[in-house]
Amino acid sequence: MTVRGESFDQLLLESIDEGLSVLGSEPQQAVYHFLLTICALPRDEVPARVAEFSAGLKKALGGASKVIERVILRKLFEKTGSTFRDAQDTDFKTYVEDAKRRFEVTSRRHDDSSEAFRSKKGQVSG
Repeated sequence: MTVRGESFDQLLLESIDEGLSVLGSEPQQAVYHFLLTICALPRDEVPARVAEFSAGLKKALGGASKVIERVILRKLFEKTGSTFRDAQDTDFKTYVEDAKRRFEVTSRRHDDSSEAFRSKKGQVSG
């Protein structure tokens, strides 16, 4: 599950790091270098440019990119407290958007419940 206070973008970058790490340290760094030099996509801009990341990953890894994307998505959904379900004809960006939506709903629920707790605690009964 997620560490309290982490943003979705942080969780996505951690998931990408973990997903690429299955390749090994040097190949992982090579993919990031490829994305930066060939695709003009720095690591920290990936959350805002998910479709470009997916396209760059495909250029860098070919057909293996789909396997790495699925590893990344499983880790991302796990970190957001959801279960990843692979569906035919769904692209990486759509999955990331779904994970973000789920993360925001879960975060709002958590924030609402802790605010309710705080307001009740400060009430004077009488």
